[in-house]
Amino acid sequence: MIRLLKTPFGWCGIVFDADIIREIILPAPDKRKILERLRHHGSKTPNAKFRPGHHVTEVLNNLKRYFNGEKVDFNTPARYITTLIWSSKFERSVYKTLMAIPYGRVQSYQWVAQKAGRPKASRAVGNALAKNPLPIIIPCHRVIKSDGSLGGFSAIGGTTLKEKLLKLEKAL
Repeated sequence: MIRLLKTPFGWCGIVFDADIIREIILPAPDKRKILERLRHHGSKTPNAKFRPGHHVTEVLNNLKRYFNGEKVDFNTPARYITTLIWSSKFERSVYKTLMAIPYGRVQSYQWVAQKAGRPKASRAVGNALAKNPLPIIIPCHRVIKSDGSLGGFSAIGGTTLKEKLLKLEKAL
């Protein structure tokens, strides 16, 4: 199922099944861009009749709060984000490392690579971040280059959105 969420940053998309979160599409001002990104899931429109389970509802509420500038702890149990089973062992290690970066803080790609057990794999960290199915819950926007510049960001809006998220968290 798909839910669209209106935020101050634009429309956000969430893909879920019952109480399992599959993917989060970060906000874009144009709802059609979000729907385009979601087409590969087989649905073109959200299903308002389908009620998400407790954990999905909690994530939706936390995303609303987050985009309204509240500090939110996304402590979603792993069993509700099974999308990660499709990730490689290294990607899961990267995602686990990202979840340890506190709200309002940033770390470098190199730092993440070291913590994930592959100190020379900064580029591989960037590739894992580009595949991150659950941005914000797995805060890939908190990873920047060692020189302090933003690096890349694969969401709609690119590094402009990354910068807005970091400013929202007062990390820049």
